Amino acid sequence: MGIKAPVFPGYTPITSRIFIRNEKAASGSETRRSGGAATDPTTILVYGWGDGSPKHVSKYSEGYHALFPSARIVVIINPIFAAATHTLPKRTESMLPIIDTFFPNKDDGSERVIMHIMSNTGGIYAAATLNAYRERHGQDATLPHQLCVSDSTPGSLNFVSEVWRWSRAMAMGVPKWFPLPFKFTQALCAAFLCLVNYLAIAVGIEPSGPHSARIFTEHAFATPKALRLFCYSKEDDLIYWEDLEEQAANARDKGYTTVLEEFKGSPHVGHMRMHPEQYWGTILRCWKDAMKADDKP
Repeated sequence: MGIKAPVFPGYTPITSRIFIRNEKAASGSETRRSGGAATDPTTILVYGWGDGSPKHVSKYSEGYHALFPSARIVVIINPIFAAATHTLPKRTESMLPIIDTFFPNKDDGSERVIMHIMSNTGGIYAAATLNAYRERHGQDATLPHQLCVSDSTPGSLNFVSEVWRWSRAMAMGVPKWFPLPFKFTQALCAAFLCLVNYLAIAVGIEPSGPHSARIFTEHAFATPKALRLFCYSKEDDLIYWEDLEEQAANARDKGYTTVLEEFKGSPHVGHMRMHPEQYWGTILRCWKDAMKADDKP
């Protein structure tokens, strides 16, 4: 049975949620990647925000292609419902095709990787990818990457104070034909998130949001060699800037090199749309800095 995937012109589906940009045969892919500069990334993993459509998330992969035309670019589409309800083994299983297809062997130092994570839902599945790499290559293995870009994530991990904002993000993904007014839909989403959260706690399962934030500051999962770039704005109504800065400071205290880049006036995951030159210029600068750091003995 073929892969049932959304229409995504110019991209080849690996699963119904994982796509590679214009990938041909493996040999052709390797030839294109070898044509880039010795410091260009070989693979870029783009984790879309919750319920982000391929049409919108692909704007980021196209931006990366303009910067690094020889890189292999993988796009991961992430539904909020699955992020909220699936257990870690299920989330990890959904990301294993990334490891099996693009990182089938344990890191030998040849890969140069960017992880680009958007919003908390993207972070949940990026964390699942870190876990999938360890499952395939051993508990001493960490997914190779030199730069981790966090766009509008992470925020506060306090469920009680955050659930109303999270429910708003979830309600925004509800189909337009749903008959209830938005506030009622949001209230239903908030009730659902409360149910899922407290059921998980009751049976001893760490909720997906806190889990993803935690393992991204654990060296056994996320390599401390990677530079961390946090993109945010003070106008983001889903992820408060104070919370994001606190999370960045926590990563710095755990031994990660961090860069904070503020964007003026842009909404949640809207920084690239409103400030494309600043956005891509910052990413390119941080990539060059990460390569310099990677060259140090």
